Amino acid sequence: MDAFIDPYILKQIINGLAIGSIYALVAVGYNMVYGMLELINFAHGDIYMFGTFIALTLLVNNVPIPIAIILACAAGGTIGLIVERLAYRPVRNAARVVPMLSAVGVALIFRNLAQLIWGTSTKPFPELFKPSMIHFGDVQISTLQIIIMVLAMSLTGIFALIMNKTKLGKATHSVAQDIPTAKLMGISVNRIIQFVYFAGGFFGVAGGILFSMTYATWIGMGFLGTLKAWIACVIGGIGSIKGAFFGGIILGLSEALISGFVSSAYRDAIAYGLVIIVLVVWPKGIFGSQIAEKV
Repeated sequence: MDAFIDPYILKQIINGLAIGSIYALVAVGYNMVYGMLELINFAHGDIYMFGTFIALTLLVNNVPIPIAIILACAAGGTIGLIVERLAYRPVRNAARVVPMLSAVGVALIFRNLAQLIWGTSTKPFPELFKPSMIHFGDVQISTLQIIIMVLAMSLTGIFALIMNKTKLGKATHSVAQDIPTAKLMGISVNRIIQFVYFAGGFFGVAGGILFSMTYATWIGMGFLGTLKAWIACVIGGIGSIKGAFFGGIILGLSEALISGFVSSAYRDAIAYGLVIIVLVVWPKGIFGSQIAEKV
């Protein structure tokens, strides 16, 4: 292995793939909302943060792990449905800044509500299993990283299959392309939009749980998740599931390599620089397609 690649470089690549797969999972639902409604959903991260705290609460109260995770993800999806119905749908056809401000308001509500319930301190996420180290020559890989990558990529793949192989997914693509025409074709636009918000909340909480397993759980993880999801979408291409996935992977790899070979202090700055480069070279993102102006 040493003859082909330096062990330290390989270790950083593995770190980047692990965190990048989480970014990809969180970005998928975020990307679909923007691709469909052109709404920068500032509340996306705070919804998944809230759902992750629900998972934490269930687990510390000895709820079985599979049940706790499913309930938390379902709670995230349900919260997404409620938010769409109460905060977004009434202002969907207003000037573009109005739903954006509504999203900011929802994000602040959930952030303050979480602070009221769980406080502001950083909380360690329960250890769901005992991780071990796998040795490949001079490289040590944590089984936690492998499990996170497999779960994140599998969930992203499931979402992609739903979107590309089912009638529901095809209807979602139709609504994303042209809402008025989709209505004329008999598609229930409101139900499709609700599905996207539910899926975004569900898979977002799953990503939040995986993120917390790697780091910890805290109030600010919602804003961080929204920021990373947006960067991943811009890099990969708005409205593209493949773009969201590879955008997350590229972001994770760039952060890991920058932290490993430059400094973690410059990680975010260089990530933003990467966004600027992508926008200059590929204005629509690497896998993006031109989004028609919705009227």
